[in-house]
Amino acid sequence: MKTDAHILNKMFRGILITNAISIVANIACVMIDGIITGQFLGADAVTAAGLLHPVIMLINLVGGLLIGVGVMCTQYMGKAQRDRVDQVYSIVIIAAFIYACVSTVLVYVLAPWLGQALGAKTGSPEIINMIKVYLRGFCPGMVFMRFTVLLSGIMILDNDKKRSMMAMGATLVADVAFDLLNVTVFHGGMFGMAIATSLSNVVGFAVIMTHYSRKDRVLHFTTKGLKIKDLGDVALRGIPHAINMGCQAARVLCFNALLLFIADKTAVAGLSITTNAFSIIYALVLGVFISASILSSLTYSEEDRRGLEHTITLAVKITVALFVVLGAVIAIIPRPFALLFVNRSATGAVDQGAAFIRVWGIQFMFMAVTFPISGTYQGTGRLRESYFIDIMREGILPIVCVVGLGIAFGIRGVEAGFVLAGVLSLLSTVLVSFVHNRKLSVRPEDFLILDDHFGAKPDELYEATMHDINDVINVSEDVRNFCIERGAKKRDANMFALFIEEMAGNTVEHGYGNGKKASVDLRFVFHDGTGVIRLRDDGKPFDPVRWLEKNSGEDPTSCLGIRVVTGLSKNVNYMASMEMNNLTIEL
Repeated sequence: MKTDAHILNKMFRGILITNAISIVANIACVMIDGIITGQFLGADAVTAAGLLHPVIMLINLVGGLLIGVGVMCTQYMGKAQRDRVDQVYSIVIIAAFIYACVSTVLVYVLAPWLGQALGAKTGSPEIINMIKVYLRGFCPGMVFMRFTVLLSGIMILDNDKKRSMMAMGATLVADVAFDLLNVTVFHGGMFGMAIATSLSNVVGFAVIMTHYSRKDRVLHFTTKGLKIKDLGDVALRGIPHAINMGCQAARVLCFNALLLFIADKTAVAGLSITTNAFSIIYALVLGVFISASILSSLTYSEEDRRGLEHTITLAVKITVALFVVLGAVIAIIPRPFALLFVNRSATGAVDQGAAFIRVWGIQFMFMAVTFPISGTYQGTGRLRESYFIDIMREGILPIVCVVGLGIAFGIRGVEAGFVLAGVLSLLSTVLVSFVHNRKLSVRPEDFLILDDHFGAKPDELYEATMHDINDVINVSEDVRNFCIERGAKKRDANMFALFIEEMAGNTVEHGYGNGKKASVDLRFVFHDGTGVIRLRDDGKPFDPVRWLEKNSGEDPTSCLGIRVVTGLSKNVNYMASMEMNNLTIEL
């Protein structure tokens, strides 16, 4: 038997929705700034925003390393190691605060120099000043932005995905309101736009901090047992995100310099329009990347080969179904997207923006599928493969293709370079699988690079999904026979069957309400006379170990099944995470 994948699908959707909304709302603030800047402050302001873009990305680059906290915490959650979860979470919080404070001071001090360095080639003192004042207005909100983005991404691990949505929604609404007040009432120019962004980050931070009044949190701050090594491990898993940010910043700097060399500031404005137009779509596909990395980290820590295969297949299918279609739509009708970000009176910027948007849409149709594959490699510890894909997609290929063809053929060469970079990004990802497997395949599961001994052998593994008490009884009997057929003692086989019947039966009968259909996944591994039961469900939270601790002095005949299971097992671990109950029993 196999599980029906309902639980995995629900977990993936939950992680994807939470992370996508968090990232989209954060990027939407930048996108809205771009729209209002283009419509109210003019083409020079759009050019300044385009020149500023790589600086903002570099500011977020080091902070982006900490996004690996989700992957690390998930690994320890899969092993039910609560202390290690708290230690990893805490060291990251401390590091994030220190980095945010230091980067704020540096950006404020260096703002005049950055304005001169970035805007010098435009020959416009106004653009140089816009860059300087924006950076100084952006500084006050940097600490709040760092924590809002970081905490929003891990709220689902703490069973509170709604909070991150609320925080990012509040940030977005506040940003729109403050931006409009700036351009219609206060007329604060680029400095006012930056202050509006800073204030909106304060609002989002205030909302997300309300999460910490909850008593059922999984993540807790601690100063005990903190290890600098954990910060290094988190950073290793955050490197792909930092690579994305760093390579994007590097390529935008290269593209801006190239466009100023072969054309003029209108071409830079066109690139800025394109970057804004694709920011939301890029955020969504980055959400797929993070979701694939977190869920594959969980299934990898459990050595669940089938779960990993399902995760990468689901992630690739969602990417193809959604993002390839979006890329095609944008490629077909690019002009309306360009007009969102600049007034139609700026004809040159609109035309060039539309041309760049069209080729980016084609490029995205090829490169989108590389994100879930790279994310899966991150979750399974194949970091070199993940780094390779990200560096090729975000840095080397676009820079080489666009700069090379741009110097040779001008603006048309730049456009062709974008498309070529997308095609080569996909081919480089296929190349990773080919090198390891020694065969050419485009099946999602073939992109998993796992050792032959990874996971339980097929004849040692039993999996099933239970929806009602009849399913529980049937499955427990199947497990009993499964063990006996593999040489287990009859007493041990009966014990395994009893454990499943008691714990899964309790869940399907009492863990769901309001007509909600029960769904309990069983993964049972029997090897050399020992067995491990893993039960996962999306019902009401219930920790049998903690329940027994609190009720140990009461009637010993109450909840006898729980007392028997915890008393006879070698180890019982429970953890509620991602709005799922995860129970592991070893005998």
